[in-house]
Amino acid sequence: MQGGWRDFFYFSKADRRVMLLLAGMLAGIVLSASFFWWLGGSSPEDARPVDSLAYSAFFDSLQASEPEAAGGEAYYAQGEERKVETFEFDPNTADSTTLLRLGLSPWQVRNIYKYRARGGRYHRPEDFARLYGLTKGDYDRLYPYIRIADEFKLMSDLPPVEAPWRDSVRPRFRQEKFEEGVQVELNAADTATLKKVPGIGPYYARQIVAYRERLGGFVTVEQLAEVEELPAGLERWFTVSPAVSRPLYVNRMSLNALRRHPYLDFYQSKVIVEHRRKFGAIKSLQALSLYEEFAPSDLERLQPYVSFEE
Repeated sequence: MQGGWRDFFYFSKADRRVMLLLAGMLAGIVLSASFFWWLGGSSPEDARPVDSLAYSAFFDSLQASEPEAAGGEAYYAQGEERKVETFEFDPNTADSTTLLRLGLSPWQVRNIYKYRARGGRYHRPEDFARLYGLTKGDYDRLYPYIRIADEFKLMSDLPPVEAPWRDSVRPRFRQEKFEEGVQVELNAADTATLKKVPGIGPYYARQIVAYRERLGGFVTVEQLAEVEELPAGLERWFTVSPAVSRPLYVNRMSLNALRRHPYLDFYQSKVIVEHRRKFGAIKSLQALSLYEEFAPSDLERLQPYVSFEE
């Protein structure tokens, strides 16, 4: 065991180089940490990153001195109660003096400057409530005085802009309309004729024709009320010759064909198909009255359109 402790502390030349390198790196880390601690230890505020030149200038002005009032005295002194004012302001453009006069704390004003320096904008007065540390009392006090300039408002909040050409360009064609008292045959009118009825434009004309095709023809003018989105009170312009152009063949038509009719839904159409499969051809609407899917009012409005031909 002689020389054992000496062997324990023996290092080769390569080992000594590695240890010296590690010791040098450790010393460098310690010196660097000490230097940065000394450099940033004077004031935490000095170590903060500056978001922009605008914020930097504002921060320096707050640290240097507060703006002086008309009497030559500082706007407020340390330990003294500040005078709080209320007046109209835009949080997007108000300077530090304005914001301090409104009763905001210096650190809140700094947050506003930082928010604006990063590109943030207040689009509505309600957006000002997001200011960190703003109490409900201060918000309620300042809200009536917040004025957002149009350039910062959202387009959805601005009144509609009139097109510059609206007054200078005259329409080249104006749809001719019928005079009061004219009546149109509802089942024979095409879209061109329908558009002449006051209150009906191209969209409503297409809606009426499409519904008429699905229905198989109108049997009363009151059925106009079933056309989706059609304005009320148009019945006085129409007459109807009750003639069904496309009967509803309940013994021939498929499930999909039946359900296209406005007066039949999927479940009613399925009942008709299942009844034919189980019991044969339908002879009258009385057979459908036994099913809960058909109310008496459903059968009544179906009556003019149903055909029992096989």
